[in-house]
Amino acid sequence: AIDSIFADVGDMEGLRAETELIKRLGFTGKSLVNPRQIEVVHEVFAPRQEEIDYALQVVEAIQKAREMGTGVISLGGKMVDAPVVKRALRVLKTARAHNLIEMDIDDEVIYGQE
Repeated sequence: AIDSIFADVGDMEGLRAETELIKRLGFTGKSLVNPRQIEVVHEVFAPRQEEIDYALQVVEAIQKAREMGTGVISLGGKMVDAPVVKRALRVLKTARAHNLIEMDIDDEVIYGQE
């Protein structure tokens, strides 16, 4: 879901606070009313290094499970199911779009549907 605009183009801290809130609420983007807002919104929605690292661990775990012929995946003692894998892929695709990683993300290879 994409959030609506933040109308006060002079209030970058307000924009940042609202964008951080909507990200925590599950929004994946924000409409903008002014080009000056782009940098703040990109900074908020760009994955943090910890998110990227965890997503890479999830992808590695799913690939290992696939090689072993099992659908049960555990990472750090916690069960990893399809929504967690989808979120990891979304994080990696977003990181790629922000030029934070160079790898190509292929859903079919990850899920074993080659």
